Amino acid sequence: MKRRRGFTLIEILVTMSIITLVASMATYAVLAASRKARIKQATTELQILSAAALQLAWDTGRWPNQAVRTTPGSTEIWDIAPASVGLMAPHAAFINWKGPYYEGSLRDPWGNPYFFDPDYMVKGVNRVVVGSFGPNGVGRNLYDSDDIYVLLDD
Repeated sequence: MKRRRGFTLIEILVTMSIITLVASMATYAVLAASRKARIKQATTELQILSAAALQLAWDTGRWPNQAVRTTPGSTEIWDIAPASVGLMAPHAAFINWKGPYYEGSLRDPWGNPYFFDPDYMVKGVNRVVVGSFGPNGVGRNLYDSDDIYVLLDD
C-alpha cells in the first residue's frame, strides 16, 4: 500500500481555526489600544484647553461663555471654535484679551467639537468644565460614563 504525502482535511481545518483565533485576538488588542490612545489624546488636549480657558478667565475676567469669572452662569458652549469664545481670536466681550490662548485641535479624536459647560454635574455638584462627549458622541446635558472632562473651578 502506498503512503500519500500531504495534510488531511482535519489538519488543515485545525490550523485555519488556530490562525483565525490568533488573528481575532490581535485585532481586538489593536482596537483596544487605539481606543485607549484616543482617550489619552482627548484628555491631553482637554488639559491644554483647560489651561487656556483659565488663562482667558484670569486675563479678561470672563469665561468662554462670556460670563463673569466669579459667576460662570449656566450657558454652555457646545463648540469652542467660534471667535465669540475668545480662545483663538479676540472678541469685544473680552477686555484685556492677550491671546490666542489655544492653537490646537478644536475637535476631539472622534470628530466632535470640544465643549465648555459651566454647570456640568460631577458627583451631584455643578462644576465648570471643558470636555469631550467621548467615543459615543452623546452629549448636550446627557451625561454618560464615556464623557471626558477637566474641571476648571479655581
